[in-house]
Amino acid sequence: MKTGKRIYDLRSAAGLTQDELAGRLFVSRSLVALWESGRRRPDAKMTERMAAVFGVPPETLREDDPKIRREIDSCLPAGAEADDERLTALLDSFLDSIPEKERCVFVRRYHFLESRAQIAERYGLSPGHVSVILFRTKKKLKRFMEERT
Repeated sequence: MKTGKRIYDLRSAAGLTQDELAGRLFVSRSLVALWESGRRRPDAKMTERMAAVFGVPPETLREDDPKIRREIDSCLPAGAEADDERLTALLDSFLDSIPEKERCVFVRRYHFLESRAQIAERYGLSPGHVSVILFRTKKKLKRFMEERT
């Protein structure tokens, strides 16, 4: 389901108008309308705030991005499933093994589904630098997984 439809459904189920949701999030009603129409997507911080308003996990509002999914899938063993406990343990171990900056950039991209530009702005980096960090971290992840599977 698309993010906009999820927002609409959750807002409706909560009995809130666009104005009321906007007031709780300190944004304009027109921004809520743009999210619901799919013309804009809320960033990670806003997704977390909105999830808190609705009383749901932030993942409920995140839309799986096929491009980002392909980026990470190329590093994982064939047939790996996101809910596989062994895969989760390996990813946790990998994240513990890399420097904090790489870990933060990686998690922002592949867990929070932030764009390279959003990550760059968050950490004061250029989008190109973020791309290089992600490229190198994915190479490390692929090697890490090959050694352990």
